[in-house]
Amino acid sequence: MNVAPNDLAATPDIGASAAREWATLVNTALLGTDRRSLPPPQAGWESLVASPDAAIELLNRAAAVATARRAGVQPGEPALLMVPAPVDARPMCSIEAAAMLSRLLRGEHDVLLPEWFSLCQRARLQVPFHLIPSLLLRGGRQPAFDHVARAVIGERARWLAEAMPDLRIRPTPAPLPADAQPFLPPAPPPDSGAVVTVISAAFLERLATWAAAPQLRIAVAAIDATWLAALVLELNRAPFHPVTERTRVELLGLAQARRDLIGSLGWSPDSSPEPSLDSPMPDAGTRVRLQP
Repeated sequence: MNVAPNDLAATPDIGASAAREWATLVNTALLGTDRRSLPPPQAGWESLVASPDAAIELLNRAAAVATARRAGVQPGEPALLMVPAPVDARPMCSIEAAAMLSRLLRGEHDVLLPEWFSLCQRARLQVPFHLIPSLLLRGGRQPAFDHVARAVIGERARWLAEAMPDLRIRPTPAPLPADAQPFLPPAPPPDSGAVVTVISAAFLERLATWAAAPQLRIAVAAIDATWLAALVLELNRAPFHPVTERTRVELLGLAQARRDLIGSLGWSPDSSPEPSLDSPMPDAGTRVRLQP
């Protein structure tokens, strides 16, 4: 395109002139230059170097007009893809707590999931952003889990459901069935020391088989946290036997994971004192039986 000053004066509305020139070129291209001769350009739209081939000349002129039209476009306001997520003033949980939640969601010691949510909610911490979709998708299959998870996630659960409908997440949790079991940590026993003694005896008497592991997991998840150190010591001192070794390793990992979980989320202040997970072993007056 070669626009001279006198051409600009003769065509004050360059946009309209470009639109007319573009329409002429499009009509000619639709019919083909072999069926319709290429019209001469309007003033200001001549090629700098005309081509003897009509088809090439048409493409050259079209490229110049298209470039001129795009150069004059004013950028508009960017489209808002989605409403920003609501602000959550709560501090984010620690990296260790987020890693623990990821492990629990993968099925590793998932009996501790209710306690993770309970401690996170009491400490008024946020769940890690990257795990929110996984929590809500799992909640779609487990209503009781969904109610607890949304209580910890907060308003971002509804926001994600509305912002990403392809996930098929409900904006609000589904009603709980009448027979639904609450997704809560197991009730603590009246005497955690006695439970530790029973677990130790189960290994001595070779009753801690893999078939008994589900009940023993619940017992480990239920005892008072101050007894976890004693339980770890008892499990380490349990005699080796092929029938109970798999259960022993499982419970040992569960007890350690629970200690890590509590340490990563902190202990919520309540009427009971804060447990010390690294406190020394109870004295000889306790009901824990230690192997010589």
